[in-house]
Amino acid sequence: MSLKKGRQGFTLVELLVVIAIIGVMVGLLLPAVQSAREAARRMSCGNNLKQIGLALHNYVDTQKKLPDALFGSTGSLDDDGFTWMVSLLPYIEQQGLYDAINPKGAPGISEDVAIMQRYYPGATRIPLGDTLISTYRCPSSALPNIVPATWAFPGSQAVGSPVVPNARPSTGYATTDYKAGGGSCYGDWGVMHKTLENRGGVRFADITDGLSNTIAVGESSYVSPTGGNRVSTPPAGFNDWPVWIASTGSDEVVRINGRTNSPINGQVSPNRMFNVINDDCAFSWHTGGAQFAFADGSVHFISESVAISTYCNLHDRRDGQVLGEWK
Repeated sequence: MSLKKGRQGFTLVELLVVIAIIGVMVGLLLPAVQSAREAARRMSCGNNLKQIGLALHNYVDTQKKLPDALFGSTGSLDDDGFTWMVSLLPYIEQQGLYDAINPKGAPGISEDVAIMQRYYPGATRIPLGDTLISTYRCPSSALPNIVPATWAFPGSQAVGSPVVPNARPSTGYATTDYKAGGGSCYGDWGVMHKTLENRGGVRFADITDGLSNTIAVGESSYVSPTGGNRVSTPPAGFNDWPVWIASTGSDEVVRINGRTNSPINGQVSPNRMFNVINDDCAFSWHTGGAQFAFADGSVHFISESVAISTYCNLHDRRDGQVLGEWK
């Protein structure tokens, strides 16, 4: 007599138990995976700042001064012009792009008027301004690669996340997540300025507080609302979008300040961008602070809870103040 083997397999209860166990394991592992990914993105972001810091030093070796925050503008148009990031293109392996943009204009045309003759007041887009440059983008940032004409402003969820128009003519240009250090609590004594503010530029010798004590470039990955208010009313639009090629009528596009009204991350998180305190802040999509390249080329993460007086002093190249704890 032969015995038939019973059919082997999982019961429904066993399958449900296995699925539940897998679900619990995924729930436990997901935060760790997300944390590891953000750590990798933050490291990549820091490497970008390291490359920018090295490019600044190579620029100084050649030009004997730091680049101007904005150049190519004259008179009342001093908030328009090419940015310091354009000046650095040859030093981040983008010589071809720099030559194609030709920021110094045709032979015989001075650098100061070339951009105004060709592009001001902005009806014509600057050619190649939509080129994505990975060195100028932080992988943690959720800003679009290209400035959109309309955008759902983060932080206004309570009023329906309205899609609002771009308030400045930056639509279509490629974005960046980094800006130059511009000013401190004591005035515009950062390392980069508009051409008309400081003709001749800033030399390393002018950074008398020491290169290792002075911020050169920081993360600033946000835009500021126009219209509405910081509490309940949705914005009518947004402006000061950080783009790498040129300013669009506001030097906040290319510079940050270290002042009492400009704390790191603007007293908000990225998903509450609608409530940002103002348009001069360093701002990152990392938790708890932002990364900065110092004038000596080193890169540091600074907590958003740093004493504002210390943060202010880090932005000033010649205040002579004793720094507080910040590392």
